[in-house]
Amino acid sequence: MQEQSRSAFVQLIARHQSRLRALVRCLLIRSADVEDVLQEVNATLWAKVDEFQEGTDFWAWASQIARFKAINQIRKYSRERLVFDDGLLIQLAEAADRRLIELDCRREALDQCLQQLPPAQRQLIDLRYSGGHAIEAISERIGRPEGSIRQTLYRIRAALLACIESKIKTEPDAT
Repeated sequence: MQEQSRSAFVQLIARHQSRLRALVRCLLIRSADVEDVLQEVNATLWAKVDEFQEGTDFWAWASQIARFKAINQIRKYSRERLVFDDGLLIQLAEAADRRLIELDCRREALDQCLQQLPPAQRQLIDLRYSGGHAIEAISERIGRPEGSIRQTLYRIRAALLACIESKIKTEPDAT
C-alpha cells in the first residue's frame, strides 16, 4: 500500500475511533476492558490494512472487527456467573450499531442546523457550549441580562431540535 493510502487509512481509523469505542463499550460488561479491546481492534485494523479496499464502507468493516474482538473478550468471562449467549451478543452489537448510525445522522443534522443560525444566535451557542461559558459570563461579555440569555438559548435549542427532527424525517435513508 502506498504512503498516501496508508495516511488515508490512519485518518479513517482516527475518524471512527469514538464510534468504535462506543460500540465496544456497549458490548462489554467491564469498562476496564474497553480500552484494551479497542487497542486490539486498532492493531487488527492496521494488520489488515492491505485487505481494506479504498472506496468501500470502512465503518462496516471496522465495526465487524470490533464486534468479533468484543465477543472474544466476553467469551473470556465464561467462568463467571452472568454470561450472555452469542445470539444475544450479536443482537446487542446490531442494536448498538443502529443507534450509532442514528446518532451520526442526528449529529450531521445538528451541524447543518447550526450553520443555518443567524450569527448572533450562533455566537450564543458557541459561547455557551463550545466555550463552556456560564450564563453570567456570557451576560457580562455581550451586555445582555441573564434571563434574556437563558430565554434566547431555550428558544435556539427548541429551534435546533425542530430543525434536526425535520432533516431526519426528510432524509430517505434516515434510521
